[in-house]
Amino acid sequence: MPRPIISQIRLKQGDTDFLLLRKKVRNTTIRIKNGEVVVTAPVSQSETRVKEIVAKHDRWIKTHLLKHAEKQGKIFLYGNAYERVDEYALRASVTVADGVCTVRGKDETHREKALLAFYKREIEKILPAYFDKWQKVTGLYAKSVTVTNAKTYLGRCNVNDRTIKISCRLAAKPLCVIDYVVLHELCHIRYAGHRKNFYALVSKYMPDYKLRIKIMRGR
Repeated sequence: MPRPIISQIRLKQGDTDFLLLRKKVRNTTIRIKNGEVVVTAPVSQSETRVKEIVAKHDRWIKTHLLKHAEKQGKIFLYGNAYERVDEYALRASVTVADGVCTVRGKDETHREKALLAFYKREIEKILPAYFDKWQKVTGLYAKSVTVTNAKTYLGRCNVNDRTIKISCRLAAKPLCVIDYVVLHELCHIRYAGHRKNFYALVSKYMPDYKLRIKIMRGR
């Protein structure tokens, strides 16, 4: 039998809004319910500790919120949402028109591959212009830029050989986020970590980078 709710309150950690439920439980749990972050915590646990736990699991939360959005039949391209329509077809393809994204393929696996290929083509169209702009502005040049299907990152820089990888999934984000990710990775050529000197460099060229991070994370 489910434990009764003692109290509930809405809180915020970083850019994550969540519903906190107090119950007579021993451990804190996080779940995504109908697109909402729901945290169940012991009655005696402080809000500060709850927020620390939510912050620790930020990546898990963001990943599962995105998965929920995708299950609702939405496809995002440059930050714009399109109704997803899946169609059976021997030849996989993706088309976007009139607010609808049609994904064709003979099964779900082929349709997902088609969607990733679509994202790859889209991001490859616009990346050169962003890299050209920021490389000239910063004087930081990548030796090579590769587009991948990565789920765990949007951008990654190998400082030692100045190579940058960009996930094709970045095509789902607004253009201002794509702009930020390119600058972010180029700045890693000078600073490997995310210390103050790194973000000072990012801020020098993009004063509103914090706002773009919030947009990137779904706010």
